[in-house]
Amino acid sequence: MKLKNMTGFTVSSVFAFAILAGAQTGTVVSTRTSAQTQAPVHKTKPALKKKPGVQTIQTKPAAVIKKVTSEPAGVKANRGRPPANVVPPTAVATPFDEAVAKLSAAEPGVRRQGADSLSQSRDPRGMPYLIAALKDENAQVRVAAVDGLGMLSAIEAAPQLAEMLTTDKEPTVRQAVAISLSYIMAPTSGPALLKALNDTSTAVKYAAAHTLGAMKYAPAEDQLISMLADTDAGSRRVAIAALGDLQSKKAEQTVIKMLADNDKYIRLEAVRALGNIGDKSALDELKKNLNPNEDPAVRVETALALSKMDDKSGLDTAYEFAKSSDLSLKSQALNVIGNIGDEHSLGFIEEMFAAEKDPTSKGMLDFIRQRLIARLTPPAK
Repeated sequence: MKLKNMTGFTVSSVFAFAILAGAQTGTVVSTRTSAQTQAPVHKTKPALKKKPGVQTIQTKPAAVIKKVTSEPAGVKANRGRPPANVVPPTAVATPFDEAVAKLSAAEPGVRRQGADSLSQSRDPRGMPYLIAALKDENAQVRVAAVDGLGMLSAIEAAPQLAEMLTTDKEPTVRQAVAISLSYIMAPTSGPALLKALNDTSTAVKYAAAHTLGAMKYAPAEDQLISMLADTDAGSRRVAIAALGDLQSKKAEQTVIKMLADNDKYIRLEAVRALGNIGDKSALDELKKNLNPNEDPAVRVETALALSKMDDKSGLDTAYEFAKSSDLSLKSQALNVIGNIGDEHSLGFIEEMFAAEKDPTSKGMLDFIRQRLIARLTPPAK
């Protein structure tokens, strides 16, 4: 009896040790012997009776015993995702978002930065925000918003801008509006620009005249002609320029008289305007400004105006200034040669091109050379 009890205790102990070892290593331990796993069992053995004095260890079915792995449950399935207890970082704000956010700041300087950023980005998405900023209490913020809408050529904003041109209390804002409208080119803003020709600020008046000329707004002709008698030289200059843009025949005779004005810049604008009007009745008076005693800028501008009327009288002046160290004069002179040059002009340009070392000047000369070649080459039959 003692021997049997010892045998039962030993077997039970072995099974218990095996089960515990299997749980630690992650292996499901079967309670069958090797003989039982290799041979099919045809008969069900009766359950063993519990022997007195022997404590049996109950084993869990294989399905109940959990396999222990090196990762906690659920980690493998969620591998590559942030843990549930970690808050993902917020998305980094784009420059556009930052600019929009600045428009709501309490400090005017920050709001202006936001408007400037939207203006410089030229992003169409900024248009509604810039339109809203037109009502900002700070003048500099309004100026930045106006500039941005001009850069965007925001015709949707033309009605608000036209209203501001006549109602905003700050001259700097009204001036910015007049300039921006020259980019938007909305004919509906013409009446407001006409009113601005009588603005108390000369800067606003100049900007309005320029924009009316750029828009070629014909209803402005008479009012611009009346400005030719203004005591302010600046007003006369901008009026002449605008009338030239309008190609005003009505203003031509008055503009011709201004070729002899004491103000160099009025003479310059008069020459340019007559070239744009293009009436050959002004040729004789224009040629007087080719005089070597005249200011170089006026002389070259005169040669260019004459070339627009297909008159070669300014070619010698153009040859003279084509060699100028002043790139502005040089460029104008080369344009004259490109407009009316002949075979002699082509040889002149080719000699200059071969001798030129400066890349910028050489590029200008090559461009004019190609223009002359194309113009002088007879069309193929």
